[in-house]
Amino acid sequence: MSLLIESIKLLDGKYYNLSHHEQRMNRSLKYLCGTHDYIDLEEFLSNIDKPEQGLFKCRIVYDDVAREVEFLPYEYKKISSLRIVEHDRINYEFKYTDRKLINRLFDLRKDCDDILIVKRGFVTDSSYSNIVFRKNKHWVTPWSALLKGTQRQKLLEQNIIEEDDIRIEDIRSFESFKLINAMFEFDGEEIDVSNIVF
Repeated sequence: MSLLIESIKLLDGKYYNLSHHEQRMNRSLKYLCGTHDYIDLEEFLSNIDKPEQGLFKCRIVYDDVAREVEFLPYEYKKISSLRIVEHDRINYEFKYTDRKLINRLFDLRKDCDDILIVKRGFVTDSSYSNIVFRKNKHWVTPWSALLKGTQRQKLLEQNIIEEDDIRIEDIRSFESFKLINAMFEFDGEEIDVSNIVF
């Protein structure tokens, strides 16, 4: 089994959304490793020296016996355009360090900044983010997301976004989209759907 990875936003010494990261780590370990040991993420990270100024990605690589933590300085990369790529067998239900297939699909982006993966006709994710679409004042995220991310889960629980089936032919019925992940919160840039290239 490939090692698992968790990426957590650390801004000026404060971790973001720890409870959802902890839930995902424990769910992954239980399902993939059969372990019922519970990670208390706040306690675990409290024993590790961290940067107190600036924006970092706290990267935890782990399995049921080992955990390695590093802090990577983070700069937001501007994403303005997505290219549709289709792959009907891709699976990324758990956040693995092995991203070979996603990286191969990313290489198909041509002149776009990122990709939007479609599986069996349904919209899923970009290479590193979940996607949310706006129609009027409503924000919708694909039910068929490959990796149901922590930011996505938080926004669903707060009723800021909702889930629905979104097929490739539905994309043009929306007005705009945003990309969200542990580092990109919901206050990020809103991009016109015309910037999704078929």
